[in-house]
Amino acid sequence: MEPVKKEDLEGLFARVDARIDKKIDIFVIGGAAAIVGYGIQKFTQDVDLDNSVDPQLDEIFKSEARAMGFELYLSSKGVFFPPDGYRSRMKFLDFPKRNLRVYYLDKYDLAISKIDRGIQKDMDDIVAVHEKSPFELEELINIFSKEYITVAAVGDPRGKMMNLLDVISRLFGDEAMNVAKVKIGFTDRS
Repeated sequence: MEPVKKEDLEGLFARVDARIDKKIDIFVIGGAAAIVGYGIQKFTQDVDLDNSVDPQLDEIFKSEARAMGFELYLSSKGVFFPPDGYRSRMKFLDFPKRNLRVYYLDKYDLAISKIDRGIQKDMDDIVAVHEKSPFELEELINIFSKEYITVAAVGDPRGKMMNLLDVISRLFGDEAMNVAKVKIGFTDRS
């Protein structure tokens, strides 16, 4: 199996668009958003959506994916805890279309939703997105602090803060991580 590339998903979406007979909006999250929105290449078998999967779209998507030699399927949500207001920041994928409109997560919302889970492959995705489309440290901290940790996060806030700090250390270095600790109110006893 080869890694999936942006061109692959764009081509697949274009083929699906040519076949569907009604207007459908999809909101791509997770690794597929990193691929289609930020040009990273990664192994994946699903395109996670933040909306229900229309049955006609699902059937056509699977058929076209197979015709292109991919083992891809559409998936509805799964584990997804984004910052508040993420839908208003979603980006529109501009490609030739008739009926299918594809939106994908803003890179900050993508990063924070991956920080939420905190698993290694998610952290690697954040680094890959940063290499293609660098994050601004202040924006990452602001969205995390104001629209995620106190509003939308589920579970242990300390663990999520530690995940953020790990990401900041990887992306910006330990000095930036120490600044972020203060800004998010993290202490060794938090």
